[in-house]
Amino acid sequence: MKNFRIIEFDKLKDSSTYQLIEKDIYKDISDDGGFATYRIAMAMELEEEEDTQYPLEDILDKFFVHVEEFLEEGDDNSSRYIFGGELDSVQKLKSLIGKRAYNEDFVDEKGRTRVRLKIE
Repeated sequence: MKNFRIIEFDKLKDSSTYQLIEKDIYKDISDDGGFATYRIAMAMELEEEEDTQYPLEDILDKFFVHVEEFLEEGDDNSSRYIFGGELDSVQKLKSLIGKRAYNEDFVDEKGRTRVRLKIE
């Protein structure tokens, strides 16, 4: 995945449901008792031969966030999501802006081929 970027999404600007916490990060004030109430809207592009599941699943695991909502595909064929999580997790996810994330095969100490997430 490449070209991670913030997207504007009007739903998050609804002050009856969301509170702006810091630039691009919102708190879902309607989520009573929830622990992962922070949201960010982001888009990213798949690279050739990537599927829609990986490395997205690895990104979710690494940053301890979840997909809150799948949004309509962008005009540039980008995948667009609202991610949710704890504030520090969403802030860390935001660090992907302008970077590339992909899965890379490697051989572990026992000679087994494994896959790891690379971010550059």
